[in-house]
Amino acid sequence: MPSNLDLARDFYAALACADADRLRELLHPRFTGHVTDGTPAGLGGTHPGPTAMLRHVGGPVDRLFAARPAPERFLSCESGEVVVTGSYTGQPPGAGRPQAAAFVHMLAFRDGQLAELRQFTDSHRRQQATTAAGLGTVRRMFEAAERRDAQALLGTYADDIVITEAASLPYGGVYHGHHGAVRHASAYTATWDHLQSAGDRRMEPLIWPAGDRVVVLWRQKATAADGRRLDLPVVDVIELRNGKVGSLHMFPADTATLLEFLRAGGPRARPG
Repeated sequence: MPSNLDLARDFYAALACADADRLRELLHPRFTGHVTDGTPAGLGGTHPGPTAMLRHVGGPVDRLFAARPAPERFLSCESGEVVVTGSYTGQPPGAGRPQAAAFVHMLAFRDGQLAELRQFTDSHRRQQATTAAGLGTVRRMFEAAERRDAQALLGTYADDIVITEAASLPYGGVYHGHHGAVRHASAYTATWDHLQSAGDRRMEPLIWPAGDRVVVLWRQKATAADGRRLDLPVVDVIELRNGKVGSLHMFPADTATLLEFLRAGGPRARPG
């Protein structure tokens, strides 16, 4: 029968190659994982059962941080527990550089399987990594919108995204999911493309993290055939989920002025 130290080494080897079948073999049916409180995306706390740990923690952590635990030392305790020290290393999507955070894992065993894992790590470091990744996603969203790159834009959206625009606008309303996002983009471009030069499409976003939201100030610009100019600020409030845009609520500064410009400029019909 393998020792607890052997089981611990096998566990990290399975994590390194994302071997889900081997991980299920190693985890006790009554396994409990304790993730450091303060871990982003609500992942901190106690997770009972192998499925909860692998699906509801392991998957989101991999998407958010693109990091795997790299063990450095295995310490076998007289009590039978194994203490593992190491670091999480990886480069989260949208982050400008690799991130690292040291960890200690305390592992307890029962019936030849891993029964409990307690994680101790730098949760603030992970919050920083999540913020950097989220800001990168938002930047990519605006870059795709400026290029009118529909596929890249959808790639920044969660599958269940909710987009909300002022109801008075030709493209106003609430749009759900990727299908709704395509309808929103089509309505927006049908309204503005014939009134915008390449320069007008530059949105000049100023991006600020705000807790579990991101706030963006950008410019809605256009040029009418008679030379009249529109340049109004818009504020977006964005919720991020698992590194993607989960909700996007847009607040134009002055819809009355915007609509008057569109009426005089001859807006095109809103797509159905």
